[in-house]
Amino acid sequence: MQEQGQTGKAPRLALPGALRQCGGMKLCVHELPRTTAGQDEIPAAPPRCGHAAPGDDLARAVWLGGLAAPVPLCSGLGRCGRCRVRFHDLSVAPEPLPEEEEILGPDLLARGWRLACRRQITDAMGPELHLDVPAPEKMTVTTTAAPSLPAQEHLALAVDLGTTSLYWRLLAVPDGREEPAPDDLSQLCRPPLPVSVAAEGHDLNPQAGAGADIMSRLAVASMPEGRARLAQLVRDHLAALLRQQTASLPDIPVERLVLAANTAMTDIFLDRDISGLCAAPYRRSHAGGCGLSVEGLPPLLIPPLPAPFVGGDISAGLLRLLADGLPRPLLLADLGTNGELALVDAQGRLWLASVPLGPALEGIGPQCGRMAGPGSITHFEVSPLGLSCHSVDGPLAAGADVQGISATGYLSLLALLLRLGCLDADGHFRTPTSPLARRVAPPPRQSRTGLCLPLPYGQWLAAADVEELLKVKAAFSQALEALLRAAGLAASDVACLALAGALGEHCPPACLEELGFLPSGMGRRVRAVGNSSLDGAALLAAEPWRLPALARWCATATLVPVAEDPGFHADYLRHMRFGV
Repeated sequence: MQEQGQTGKAPRLALPGALRQCGGMKLCVHELPRTTAGQDEIPAAPPRCGHAAPGDDLARAVWLGGLAAPVPLCSGLGRCGRCRVRFHDLSVAPEPLPEEEEILGPDLLARGWRLACRRQITDAMGPELHLDVPAPEKMTVTTTAAPSLPAQEHLALAVDLGTTSLYWRLLAVPDGREEPAPDDLSQLCRPPLPVSVAAEGHDLNPQAGAGADIMSRLAVASMPEGRARLAQLVRDHLAALLRQQTASLPDIPVERLVLAANTAMTDIFLDRDISGLCAAPYRRSHAGGCGLSVEGLPPLLIPPLPAPFVGGDISAGLLRLLADGLPRPLLLADLGTNGELALVDAQGRLWLASVPLGPALEGIGPQCGRMAGPGSITHFEVSPLGLSCHSVDGPLAAGADVQGISATGYLSLLALLLRLGCLDADGHFRTPTSPLARRVAPPPRQSRTGLCLPLPYGQWLAAADVEELLKVKAAFSQALEALLRAAGLAASDVACLALAGALGEHCPPACLEELGFLPSGMGRRVRAVGNSSLDGAALLAAEPWRLPALARWCATATLVPVAEDPGFHADYLRHMRFGV
């Protein structure tokens, strides 16, 4: 989308210093093979090179500059270690910081590895800087082969653009379908018509180098050149995706693209002013629910953006749940970097709330945190011998290569420790009393970052991570309580709690209830709905006639401003306990 005064082309770096200077430092980034990342082997591929200027943030220069494949960074918290880089010239490597000593250790530091999130480009680094970065993990992509389509069908692409990940689905849609003009909610709830999936998959959001949480993304996007760069990263990714997936279908048109995302991610993609999302009082620049044009992409449909921090991912998800006939009162909950709640009461009235949760529930931020996938512990159980660790494929074998703990793994561990008395409701480690509990939880040890509970496979649970996850729990359970109170409903009145995302699919409702994310008894009414945002975007892509009606309905929503309640701080402290 090109507006007046814009060139339509993004700068190479999303930082002013690199844009103002004519040459600056030449920055060359070498990608190490995954099996040797962290060692000193010579990379096989030639480096990607660009330019940077003194004062530029080193992590952003590398990852937003397109010099390395995207990785989900922890927004400068200095915890995840994913932004580690190795200076080829040890004489220009800066002196190690305490957090680098804790995360990287003396061996890697001596070989020139540092955390880029804590570093800036300096004149002392010389006119040309060469860095190594580990190759990113390959995300599992499920892609079905694009079939041969009849001439009476066209293609449509549905996209769920999350802060961390990008999910997509390419649909084969029959031509000539009836397009009614629904004028009430009952018509909007019509069951969807069948449609073929030509291909689908997912990848990291190419903007991930700007930070894992939405506020970090907004900080970069608050600069026009930064916003343009972020927008172009996703646009280029989608354009390349369409070229790849339609190469075998050159005569079948892609008639529309539906992009479902939160309000901030939507406006960054559209390269629109996001200043209203950066400071209170928060406001949207537009309400979505419309069609737009973006250069190089098919005609674009944006689902409604009901509120500043409740966006098209929620409105699209609601559409799919209504079309699937879920019972009301219906509550949709999406726990990501931002917690979003949407309640549809028995009369069809819509109530909304949102609360920032941070990236912990994406597996980003905790010291051993990792997105779910190969090498991740996704679940803990108690066995007669102590703690049993599981991946998505089942119990882990002795000597398994474990590289971290996913969000669902952390939640199951906290619930287990709470149940055994190894953790109290305030999130403090407690000395276990039973023999089984002592086998599960050895005494915590002191590290540079505080108390840590040793875990199998070289992992650990830091007291600081328990505190962060308790804050997430408190923020979510408080928002849920406020939403129900505003709608005049008790928790027992909710007929269905639709839990979206990986958390709903892989975290048992009983665990969420035990930790206090959900009120007592609500776990029995939880329904895991997977990626409801992508499912809703796909429904709009196949049946675009639903968009105007969805926009009209979302315009009637009541937003519950959780943080503006006079008792907000007292309520938050009350919720800062597990099981409450």
